[in-house]
Amino acid sequence: MAKTADEAAKRTRGMSAEEVYKTLKSQIIRMELAPGTVIDDVALGAQLGVSRQPIREAIIRLAGEGLVDSNRNRSSIVASFDISSLRDFLESISLMYRLTSRLAATNRRPEHLARIKDILRIHSDAIDRDDVDGVVEANRQFHLAVAEAAGNGIYLTWVRNLLDHGERIMRLYLRQYDNHVVDKAMEGHRGIVDAIAAQDPAAAEAAGALDAKIMAEGLTKSFLRPGGQDFSVAPSFASIGRLT
Repeated sequence: MAKTADEAAKRTRGMSAEEVYKTLKSQIIRMELAPGTVIDDVALGAQLGVSRQPIREAIIRLAGEGLVDSNRNRSSIVASFDISSLRDFLESISLMYRLTSRLAATNRRPEHLARIKDILRIHSDAIDRDDVDGVVEANRQFHLAVAEAAGNGIYLTWVRNLLDHGERIMRLYLRQYDNHVVDKAMEGHRGIVDAIAAQDPAAAEAAGALDAKIMAEGLTKSFLRPGGQDFSVAPSFASIGRLT
């Protein structure tokens, strides 16, 4: 079948730096490019039909997000997965789940609540289908929607960055179960939704803490040394709630 003029033009111009960035980021987050993989910008350019410049721009952005290790005197590589940083990640994600859930209960608008409920249904359907990609993506969209409802753009950026790194961790975790869905997050998610709907900040924070705890228990059991220090939770955000 003959290509359309638009398809031919797109093939000729290649991908933009933004498109290259999104493509590489997706491959890294989804573990299609494993930690430690060398990024060959020449081969990648041939594959994507672009010059080296947009690839370099994309790599600079990904390095700034901690997903690529780049050095002027050596090749860029996909950032390694450092198991020693897992506890830091879990403590950070607990902090943000609790904070954004609490603020969302205070600041949410009706359209925020409607979107959060829609994503909860999508998440539940993905679990029923044993759809790993669907579960991981729905979990991401759920917490981004909660962060949006919280009404603070900086917190939204922090949550997005944490979820980028967390998706790699989650996919490593699920590989131990042959990529079948092992998901208990719905309990925490339902609690968050109910508390946001009721505009109850304390209950929302507690549900956010539960959600983080469920994830932490699964990941620490899989990755951290038996008998190691228990996962710690962040302090209460009651004072923050009073400021909103």
